[in-house]
Amino acid sequence: MTGNANFETPEPSLETVTEVLNDYEQKLSMAKRRGSPEDTAAKNQARKATEQMLKRLAFYVTQTADGDLPKLLSSGFAVSSLPQKDDVPLPVTGITLIDGRQQGQMRLDFDKNQSAKLYEYQLCQIDAHGMPDEWSESYTTSSSRQNVVAPLTPYQRYGVRVRAVNGYGRSDWSEMVTHVVR
Repeated sequence: MTGNANFETPEPSLETVTEVLNDYEQKLSMAKRRGSPEDTAAKNQARKATEQMLKRLAFYVTQTADGDLPKLLSSGFAVSSLPQKDDVPLPVTGITLIDGRQQGQMRLDFDKNQSAKLYEYQLCQIDAHGMPDEWSESYTTSSSRQNVVAPLTPYQRYGVRVRAVNGYGRSDWSEMVTHVVR
């Protein structure tokens, strides 16, 4: 993708992706040579970081290309299938909020959406009359389970809404679910 006019400002940057890939290759080599438990744990951690970085880059490519097949192919990523209009994910369901492990945290879980690649969620404070204040920026996650939302103000009621994202678009926002943070 270096010098590709279709993807001028990759997120994450190609330099960052290269650093993470080089770190993984180095740790993989160390784990193969010595094979100590520490080397294996370091390799596994670097692999997860690499996978997450490549998912973020693939998401950027998908969103930037916006269904334009020549642009998608110019990225160097494999194209598994062309998105169809009816491939926009359905709204997210089964949202639950529970106390986090620490004060000022809550945990967000919801039903996995089979057609989603990522999820976005927003939160807002709920005022004394039960009305939501302004929604926050969108946060991105690839997991439908055990998302820790923090730091939050203890004893404050928060509302959360979630939507699914794939290569063709975004679902509608879910219904708001609320929780009082401990």
